[in-house]
Amino acid sequence: MPTLAILENSAAAKAVIESFLDLEYSLLIGADMSVTRNADLTLVLVEANELPVLPHSPWLAWDQTGDPQVISKVYQVGARAVFPKGTSVQVVMETIQRVMGELAENKKGVKPHAQRTYRRGELILLEADAVLHVEDGILATTMIHQDGVEVLLGLSGKGQIVVAHPDDNCHIQIIAHTEAKVIIEPWDVAADQADFLTKLRARLQQMEGWAAMQARPSLQQRVLGLLGLLSEQFGTHSQHGTLIDVRITHGQLAAAVGATRTSITRVLSELRAQGRVSTVNKDGEDLFCLVEQPEHHSHY
Repeated sequence: MPTLAILENSAAAKAVIESFLDLEYSLLIGADMSVTRNADLTLVLVEANELPVLPHSPWLAWDQTGDPQVISKVYQVGARAVFPKGTSVQVVMETIQRVMGELAENKKGVKPHAQRTYRRGELILLEADAVLHVEDGILATTMIHQDGVEVLLGLSGKGQIVVAHPDDNCHIQIIAHTEAKVIIEPWDVAADQADFLTKLRARLQQMEGWAAMQARPSLQQRVLGLLGLLSEQFGTHSQHGTLIDVRITHGQLAAAVGATRTSITRVLSELRAQGRVSTVNKDGEDLFCLVEQPEHHSHY
């Protein structure tokens, strides 16, 4: 039976741990690092700004402090993923079960063509040589600065690929922006497919476009550039213009263009007043729409 170690050092964590008693794993619970020695996977409950000593097994962290800088620090010392404070127990448990399954596959030396479904907000963990194909839904790629600030690096939709990032100081993570269905394959298997180079080229072009958008000098230009990129990926024609058929919040816009939410709200108000951007309610969600600009004809 697979073994999960839970590393904690406070009484407050006991209530959290009780939720894991129904998992079909052997549980090792304690504050001493020795409990991780025989574990297949360790969940570290981070309850202070002090960084944990590296466990003996692969490990995930669950921040209990609410300090955004803690997430960055924990990634730096080797966590495969860090769950922010407030993450539901259900999401953590589902991720643990998925990672345990992947570790079991790796032990057998099997690298299957795996089809998986992720819930909205769920972390997606990839091995270093993995390629992910999006079959349905949208994924968000983000990075976390050392000060804990999260930056949105791009969204990937149906038909696109995401390549795993190696373990380094970039702290890049992939999150299901919506419920998503994906296929995960080893690089050598994916590279043999006829359309792989086409998808890889599209991925590189998307990343270059995103970088060019972030390099624009004014905030209004960056916001319009981002909405333009998203309209190319997820845009549908509507009576108002090009509807961006994916929900993106003011906070996510701010994380993508390097601004505060207050600044984003101000810029969006300006763009609405200029008639360049509108908001359309679809299925209970407010979506952005790029308004078509009338052509200016010369009188000469």
